[in-house]
Amino acid sequence: MKQYDVLKVAESVLRMLSKNGVDVKDVEHLAMYEDLKRLEREGHKKTYIVHYLGEQYKAPPATIYRVEKRMEREMK
Repeated sequence: MKQYDVLKVAESVLRMLSKNGVDVKDVEHLAMYEDLKRLEREGHKKTYIVHYLGEQYKAPPATIYRVEKRMEREMK
Protein backbone atom coordinates (compact mmCIF):
# COMPACT_ATOMS: atom_id res chain seq x y z
CA MET A 1 0.00 0.00 0.00
CA LYS A 2 1.31 3.42 -0.90
CA GLN A 3 1.17 6.57 1.20
CA TYR A 4 -1.49 8.00 -1.12
CA ASP A 5 -3.74 4.99 -0.46
CA VAL A 6 -3.46 5.35 3.32
CA LEU A 7 -4.12 9.10 3.17
CA LYS A 8 -7.13 8.60 0.90
CA VAL A 9 -8.66 5.98 3.21
CA ALA A 10 -8.15 8.14 6.30
CA GLU A 11 -8.85 11.48 4.61
CA SER A 12 -11.90 12.53 6.64
CA VAL A 13 -10.28 11.70 9.98
CA LEU A 14 -7.04 13.41 9.00
CA ARG A 15 -8.91 16.54 7.91
CA MET A 16 -10.73 16.67 11.25
CA LEU A 17 -7.45 16.26 13.14
CA SER A 18 -5.82 18.97 11.07
CA LYS A 19 -8.78 21.33 11.54
CA ASN A 20 -8.53 20.89 15.31
CA GLY A 21 -4.75 21.25 15.48
CA VAL A 22 -4.16 17.70 16.68
CA ASP A 23 -0.58 16.51 16.39
CA VAL A 24 -0.57 12.96 15.04
CA LYS A 25 2.49 12.27 17.22
CA ASP A 26 0.13 12.24 20.21
CA VAL A 27 -0.69 8.67 19.21
CA GLU A 28 2.52 7.81 21.09
CA HIS A 29 0.87 8.96 24.33
CA LEU A 30 -2.35 6.92 24.12
CA ALA A 31 -1.14 4.16 26.46
CA MET A 32 0.09 6.69 29.02
CA TYR A 33 -3.25 8.53 28.96
CA GLU A 34 -5.16 5.24 29.32
CA ASP A 35 -3.02 4.36 32.34
CA LEU A 36 -3.60 7.82 33.82
CA LYS A 37 -7.39 7.43 33.54
CA ARG A 38 -7.26 3.89 34.96
CA LEU A 39 -5.23 5.04 37.97
CA GLU A 40 -7.66 7.92 38.54
CA ARG A 41 -10.61 5.51 38.46
CA GLU A 42 -8.80 3.35 41.01
CA GLY A 43 -8.69 6.37 43.31
CA HIS A 44 -4.97 7.16 43.35
CA LYS A 45 -3.83 10.71 44.08
CA LYS A 46 -2.72 12.83 41.13
CA THR A 47 0.82 13.34 42.47
CA TYR A 48 1.30 9.57 42.79
CA ILE A 49 -0.09 8.99 39.30
CA VAL A 50 2.20 11.58 37.73
CA HIS A 51 5.23 10.20 39.56
CA TYR A 52 4.40 6.61 38.61
CA LEU A 53 3.73 7.44 34.95
CA GLY A 54 6.88 9.54 34.81
CA GLU A 55 8.92 6.51 35.78
CA GLN A 56 6.98 4.11 33.54
CA TYR A 57 7.11 6.27 30.42
CA LYS A 58 10.30 8.24 31.13
CA ALA A 59 8.36 11.49 30.94
CA PRO A 60 8.63 14.63 33.07
CA PRO A 61 5.56 15.70 35.06
CA ALA A 62 4.91 18.68 32.78
CA THR A 63 4.62 16.35 29.79
CA ILE A 64 2.08 14.17 31.57
CA TYR A 65 -0.06 17.18 32.47
CA ARG A 66 0.17 18.55 28.90
CA VAL A 67 -0.80 15.19 27.40
CA GLU A 68 -3.81 14.98 29.73
CA LYS A 69 -4.91 18.48 28.77
CA ARG A 70 -4.58 17.78 25.04
CA MET A 71 -6.38 14.42 25.22
CA GLU A 72 -9.34 15.94 27.06
CA ARG A 73 -9.81 18.87 24.68
CA GLU A 74 -13.16 18.85 22.87
CA MET A 75 -13.03 18.43 19.10
CA LYS A 76 -14.99 20.67 16.72
